[in-house]
Formats: sequence, C-alpha cells, structure tokens
Amino acid sequence: MTAEIKERIEQIRRGEVPEGYKRGKLGVMPMEWKIVSFRQMFRPLNRRNASGNANVLTISAQQGLISQNAFFTKNIASQNTENYFLLKRGDFAYNKSYSKGYPFGALKPLTLYESGIVSPLYICFSPLEENPSPEYYAQYFDAGLMNGEIQAFAQEGARNHGLLNISVRDFFNSSLIFPTPEEQWRIAEILSAQDKVIELQERLLTEKRRQKKYLMQRLLTGKQRLSGFGGEWKILKAKNVFQSVTDKNHNGDLEVLSATQDRGIIPRSELEIDIKYDDSALPDYKKVKSGNFVISLRSFQGGIEYSAYEGLVSPAYTILESKIPIDAAYYKQYFKSSRYIAQLQIAVYGIRDGKQISYDDFGFIEICYPPIEEQTAIADILSAADREIDLLQRKLEEEKRKKKALSQLLLTGIVRT
Repeated sequence: MTAEIKERIEQIRRGEVPEGYKRGKLGVMPMEWKIVSFRQMFRPLNRRNASGNANVLTISAQQGLISQNAFFTKNIASQNTENYFLLKRGDFAYNKSYSKGYPFGALKPLTLYESGIVSPLYICFSPLEENPSPEYYAQYFDAGLMNGEIQAFAQEGARNHGLLNISVRDFFNSSLIFPTPEEQWRIAEILSAQDKVIELQERLLTEKRRQKKYLMQRLLTGKQRLSGFGGEWKILKAKNVFQSVTDKNHNGDLEVLSATQDRGIIPRSELEIDIKYDDSALPDYKKVKSGNFVISLRSFQGGIEYSAYEGLVSPAYTILESKIPIDAAYYKQYFKSSRYIAQLQIAVYGIRDGKQISYDDFGFIEICYPPIEEQTAIADILSAADREIDLLQRKLEEEKRKKKALSQLLLTGIVRT
C-alpha cells in the first residue's frame, strides 16, 4: 500500500474529505462517482414457477445460490412449489435471514445453473439494461455495502427467528454507489480474479483433505502396510488400552480447558465464545495432563479429543490414560477415523442425543493396536498431511483476507483503478 493511499485512509478516518473526493449519503467517494436508486439498476422479479422447475435453490455464504440437493443432500422445500420464484442465470436473490458473515442477509446472483427456484420469502431481482456491470454489484453486495441501507429500514421479525421485516418497496428505494462504468468493469475484473485464486486454493485444500481421508482409511485399518513393517496387529477392547483416571489433586490454579471438534482440547481463553464457569466449582474439576485423551462426545463426530495441554476440565468429562505403551499421535488420528466412528455408533446406538458417553460405553469398542513402531510411522505420515492441510488452510484465509481488503478499498473508491 502506497503512502498516498495510507494518507487517504487516515484522512477519511479523521472525518476529512481527501482532494478529489466528496461526501455523500453513502460516505466519502470519488467526485465522479454517483448515488443511484436500487430500482435504477435492478427490476423486481416476480416470475413464478409455472413450468414446474424442480431445482430448488438455497443461498450459501460460500457457494451462492446452490441446489438444496447439493447443499443439504436432500430437498427441504414445500411439496407444492408453484408459488416459488423462478430464477434464470444472472438473476439475483436476497435471503432476509442473517447468517455468519451476513448480519443483514445475503444477496447472490445465480451463476451455477441455467435456472432454479427459490422460496417466496426471498426478494428476487434482475439487472436492467441500464446496469453496466451486474458483476460489479455482485461484488458490492458480497462485500456488505448494502448493509447500511438495509439496516436503516429493516426490523427483526416478530418471532425473533432471524428473519428481517423488509418490504420490497423499501428494498428497491435503497441507494447504491455508482462508479463510472469503466471502473465498475475493472473493479469486477480484479475482484473476480481474486475469487478464482480463492477457488483454486479451496480446491487444493479439498483435494488434500480427500487424500488424507484415503490414507486414514488405508493406514489406520492395516489395509495398507508401510514398507519395513510386518508385525501382527491386535484388535483389543478400548478398556484394555485406556483406563479412566480422575485426578483432583490441584489447587484450581491451572487453566480451564474445553473440547473442540476442530482443535481438540484447548484453553477456554482461546475459544471464540467466552464460556463462563463458577470459580467455586473448580476444586471438583479434573486435572488433564499433556498426552491424555478426553471423552467429550455429544454427537457422532469421534468424541475422543487429544490434549496437548495440562489443565482442568469439567467433571462431566472422562479422562483417558493409556494402560499399555501407545503412540498418542497414532490414536489422535485413529479416534477421527471412519472405522472408529462406525464402531462408536454401534456401541452407543439408542443413546439419546446430548447424553455424555461413559467410559463403559467407550471401553467395549474394539480398536486396532499395531506394533508401537508402526503406530509412530503411521502417525508421522498423517501428521505431515495435517501440517500440509494447515498450511493450505492458512493460505486460503490469507487470500480471503486479501479479497476483503481489496473489496473495501476498490468498491469505496479509496483505491482507484
């Protein structure tokens, strides 16, 4: 970022208007940019599903308008869809319910299919001929530049279920920033190029995860043996490998830990949501050592989490310690494998959702026990795959942050093209 752009940003933050800019209803923008009404760029779309189109769409934050069958693996629409709106490629839909990253709902164009239908709860619209670049406005909406306008006239639904009360009239009377057509095309081109970078990174990440899943299915079951290993694998009851331990020999001064599905056992201070607990209850908390496992299952996602930390967990958790020599890194992988999860589902079949799985439930599950040296070798390969996935994930997040920064700079005219 150049010194000139940094200074321009600082001026705007101080409430000043940089040279060549003006202050308008939607904030500071270049002098030659205009404010237009939404209805000058888009027309309401009230095309009903008279043709019996069966491609029911939903709005995904990441994928835009996508078939419900692809997103949910099933169709959750009403049986009678005659009243649904029929969209064609290039049309837009606005879902008035807020979701993560979209506090005032998501506006997305239809790009994946030639046509599809959406719930009549959506507000649908299509570009007018006077709209020089619908692609620019697709980026504009995705960056949240409509949020201020929507917030000004939106009210939360009476049932407090996340649906915003927005009339079609108010929606189409909202205002839009209108750069020169040439800049609209150029901005859309730059941001679309960054979208392709993100899409490529997502594909690389998906493929690496697929490869790791395949390795887990082969290596953790003994279907594929590593070169140099030929020792016999044992199938043991989990209770013969792990024992439940309860250690309350602490002063309550260790950090409180929590179980997470994606990061295992971590300090509560690292959670995105601040979970409160009663300090007076800490003496009853259980002590966890680094290398222990914790039974944290409340759904069929593996339920056994590895702890790299020493700390305290709620007495509702069960702490596991190995009874025989193991490589903890191997079982950290094993407890996420499809083989183990399938065994777990059989073992706890019929237990109501939300019930904590006991040590006895876990103890009767049959688990693989390879020779210790082979456990280590397998863990090394899968841990290396995890590191690659982590690097790709961080790269993806970096590219998304870059897109967000570019959007804010370009779509507001702070950086000119």
